[in-house]
Amino acid sequence: MDSMQIFINHSLKERISMQPNRNDKDLSRFPVVLGKIMKKLHSFPDPVLEKYQLSRIHVHYLVHLEGCHQKLNAKGLSDALGVDKANTSRALQDLINQGYVTKDSSDDIQNVLALTAKGKVVAQELKAQNKLEMMRLLSVLSDEERESLKSILTKISEQI
Repeated sequence: MDSMQIFINHSLKERISMQPNRNDKDLSRFPVVLGKIMKKLHSFPDPVLEKYQLSRIHVHYLVHLEGCHQKLNAKGLSDALGVDKANTSRALQDLINQGYVTKDSSDDIQNVLALTAKGKVVAQELKAQNKLEMMRLLSVLSDEERESLKSILTKISEQI
């Protein structure tokens, strides 16, 4: 086969492989479905946040600190959550100013973060609200489907 035939065959194969099939059409809606789910997930904490006049940016910091069993400073918290240090700094400053978080020094780490009693209450309410809403959201699935979903999402998450 000469190089022109190889090019034509390769080009034809490429066009055939680029033809949409039923699975491609199903996958093309996947981002829309994920977006809809994410929008719902992000709205879970809203009733608690409104009650305490907080915003969604504060949720992950409060919840992580409530469940954390190690000493963390702002950098450690930022690293643990995989978020930008500047955003962490702004959110923590809000939480400190509103009395939800304190910053103290320990023997080995400067500016160790901890929830105040008030912060613990909010974090626990956020967790309870999230659990309630997740139970509602997943109530349409059987136990087996929930386990499959968990397994699939974990597998995808590990590839990101």
